Parts: sequence; C-alpha cells; structure tokens
Amino acid sequence: MQNASTSGAVFEDNDLLRHNLCVFRGGENALQVLPPIVDVIPEARLNLVIYYLKNEQTNEAYNLIKDMECVVPKEYILKAVVHAVIGQNSEKAEHLRIAQNFFQMVGASPSECDTIPGRQCMAQCFFILKQFDDVLVYLKSIRPYFINDDDFNWNYGLASAAAKEYKEAEEALLQIVNEKHK
Repeated sequence: MQNASTSGAVFEDNDLLRHNLCVFRGGENALQVLPPIVDVIPEARLNLVIYYLKNEQTNEAYNLIKDMECVVPKEYILKAVVHAVIGQNSEKAEHLRIAQNFFQMVGASPSECDTIPGRQCMAQCFFILKQFDDVLVYLKSIRPYFINDDDFNWNYGLASAAAKEYKEAEEALLQIVNEKHK
C-alpha cells in the first residue's frame, strides 16, 4: 500500500491502518496512536484498555472503560476484567461483584455459552464466587486450547489447589514459564 500511494503517507493519513499496525505490532506506539482515535474506531478504545492492563495501568484502563455502554460480548468481557483487576488489587467487593455479573452475563448467554470466551467467563464468575469445583468444570473443558498459556495455567493451578486436586495443581503450576507468576 505504501508503494502504491502517491502521497507516500498512507499509514499516517489513515486512522484504521495506524490502529491495525499498532495492534499487529503488539501495542507498539499505542500511547501515540490509540488515544486520538478512541472515539473514531471503537476497537481503539478496547485495544488501549488492553494496553493499559498489560502495562499494569489499571486506573487508566478503568477511566477509559467505566462509562462505556457495552454492546457486544468482548466489551462486557473487557469491562469485567478491568473490574476484576481493580477488585482484586483493592479488595473492593463492589468491583468484584460487577465483574462477576458481567462474566456471568456473557458466559450464560445462549450465543456465548458454548464458546471458549463464554466458558472462560463462567470460570471467572465462579472463581470470584470461590466455587472452585465449578471453575474446574469450565477450565477443564477448554484446557487443550491453553496448554502453554501461563495465565491459564496459573488460574487452573490455583483452582485445582483450592479444589484439593493437588496433582493437577502442581502439573499446571510447573508448566508456567513467566517469572512474574512464579
């Protein structure tokens, strides 16, 4: 596209291309690219929230998403994740309750209940409720898809330990590579 352009500035002149390039490059230049277009490209807001979460800037993520009216499952999921992180970090039950409700809303919906994100949502809903046997029902059903995912193995290991399935817990936790989790 760059070569076909007469102006030579295809990426600089097109919000969608700059957005996609930022996303495909793992959030490179996210703070320069995404903020100006959050009201132009809906996914830009969501991707900026993800960027903030990955960089442990929870307050910025919350401020960006708190007033967003959710329409599609990925918006509810992201809002639930933000509330869960805030609730977990601050031990504020209200945020955990909101997260649990959003996770349950998505996970129990007919369009999402048999999808991987829907099952992840139900697992997180039960995780917040500390119903670890139920967490494992959902996580076991999707485990083959996340066998090398540190975040999944962390949650699976913790839920297994809480459900007194220590061998499963040990196996999952030993698969974790990320030093932050260790």
